[in-house]
Amino acid sequence: MNSKISNLKIYSSVDNPEVLKSTIFSGELTGYPSIDRPWLKYYPMDLVIKDLPKCSIYRYIYDNNKNYSYRTALNYFGNKITYDEMFKNIDKTAASLVSIGVKKGDIVTISAPTLPETIYLFYALAKIGAVSNMIDPRKSPEEIAEYVNLVGSKKFFAVDVVADKLVNLKKQTNVEDIVLFSPSNSLPNYLKYPFKLKNALSSLTKKREIKFEDYIDFSQFIERGKEYINDDLEAEYEQEKPVVIVYTGGTTGRSKGVVLTNDNINAASFQCENCGFDFQRQHKWLNVMPPFIAYGVGNGLHLPLACGMEVTLIPKFNPNEFDKILHKARPNHMTGVPTHYDSLLSSKILKNENLNYVFSAIVGGDKLDVNSEVRINEYFNAHDCNYKISKGYGLTEACAAVCVTSNSECNKVGSVGIPFSHTIMAIFDPSDINKELKYGEVGEVCITGPNTMLGYYNNEAETKHMLRQHADGKVWVHSGDVGYIDQDGCVYVIDRIKNVIIRHDGFKVYPIQITEVVMKHPNVFASTVIGVRDNNYSQGEFPKLYVVLKDDRQKEKTLQELNQLCGDNLAEYLIPSEIEVIKELPKTAIGKIDFMKLKEKEEAKVKRLTKNPEI
Repeated sequence: MNSKISNLKIYSSVDNPEVLKSTIFSGELTGYPSIDRPWLKYYPMDLVIKDLPKCSIYRYIYDNNKNYSYRTALNYFGNKITYDEMFKNIDKTAASLVSIGVKKGDIVTISAPTLPETIYLFYALAKIGAVSNMIDPRKSPEEIAEYVNLVGSKKFFAVDVVADKLVNLKKQTNVEDIVLFSPSNSLPNYLKYPFKLKNALSSLTKKREIKFEDYIDFSQFIERGKEYINDDLEAEYEQEKPVVIVYTGGTTGRSKGVVLTNDNINAASFQCENCGFDFQRQHKWLNVMPPFIAYGVGNGLHLPLACGMEVTLIPKFNPNEFDKILHKARPNHMTGVPTHYDSLLSSKILKNENLNYVFSAIVGGDKLDVNSEVRINEYFNAHDCNYKISKGYGLTEACAAVCVTSNSECNKVGSVGIPFSHTIMAIFDPSDINKELKYGEVGEVCITGPNTMLGYYNNEAETKHMLRQHADGKVWVHSGDVGYIDQDGCVYVIDRIKNVIIRHDGFKVYPIQITEVVMKHPNVFASTVIGVRDNNYSQGEFPKLYVVLKDDRQKEKTLQELNQLCGDNLAEYLIPSEIEVIKELPKTAIGKIDFMKLKEKEEAKVKRLTKNPEI
């Protein structure tokens, strides 16, 4: 693996502490965010110049919790696993990995939701210096084989419900061992046996082609490690060494394998821990984000464990049941995407619920509409929650989070917050990467800092496109997002560059310009805009609006009012050429709007109407 990523060089964006001391707050603003860093006024100086963790992710959570081993680390359907038990299980897993031949630097594939065993594997691999290749278990057999071949894994761990997808895996790849584990392994007994019975009955009607001799059961795997359990298996820490590969969402194109290091994940956690949230040991953290995305493995899992919290695991999350989960789990902190929080607004279960137990409700992964933000904050206030929703921003290539609204001072409506203490953000002219724009000027959002990925695995061309060295000597992540930064250092993200619709006359349409108006209509539950081919001209697109209504019985009346609303409040070139009502917006696995599916739907429609398969 090292030979495939050794040419990537990471430049530190954190200046020498002495330089920081002498330059920050030393004079008038220059007008350029990357130089002024106005967001640092929200942080204590001792944090700004504090060294970031230099250790493995395993060592980080171990050292942070070794004196509190009796406290609960994981809550899995009522089975409360202490930090001591978790670390012992990590040790057993590490010994078993060594017993089947896993070595430092090897890439081991894990295809599973957030189960205790997934967590043991993830940290055990980090402990011995190996790398986790995280694959969504919902992928097709062909996609699973593709991701395995990309990194050359010889060891494959998966939740047993995907066994049927693995029938030909050994033939298609270099995988030598397949280890399967069940969601029931760590369930409390009163749930374990009903689960096994239900699974057994289900398997009677389902043809299972994978044979017993083709895989190792997780209990057998653990048994093999007994002879290594007392050995010192912890690998020596090395800076900027890979620890996990996660894949981009693929909402606007093909997924790429993002290589993140121990330093990336620890830095993201450290900066979030210290940015102003009221994070306390043994607070309850609700983790609904899956482990095969950076948002899930970094913010949903590593962060709360580093803080010593009790993490409630939800391996199979249904966004429509978010209210039920809150009512039962009563978490102090949680992460989610906009659609999760939107679903609370119409909840009957939480109608009379006192939400004063919520200290932070963090939203990221997608753009939160301003009107939704106002509604959610009004909802929280009406339910006695003392905090507003905390918007965050990041991308997989920067370990999921680079800025957040961690306190009321920087929680401006529409903003995604301020950059973390050791992170620099700036806006650059998309046509000139060395031209930084001033406060309030709109351009491409770029990031440099300790969260920056090592690169895309075995994809140098895409890596060079995403990570670009500027004239200042720093390597900047080019997000592909359009936004601006105000004089307080608050970041505003308008839209994806790829989502910008360019009309035949050259006018640029940002979908949010339309949706912010449309979402004011009381009968609109959700909306989005895509660019659709303009057949009247040789080039250019026009905006098409999709809406989900709260009450479909008022469809015709609502459409008339939406046309009127757009006509009265939008410039002529922004007015949607078509409004289509759909039952729900297509979503990705984590709840983002899937623009690719909407585009494909429109292209298929054009082909049918024109009977032209080449379009």
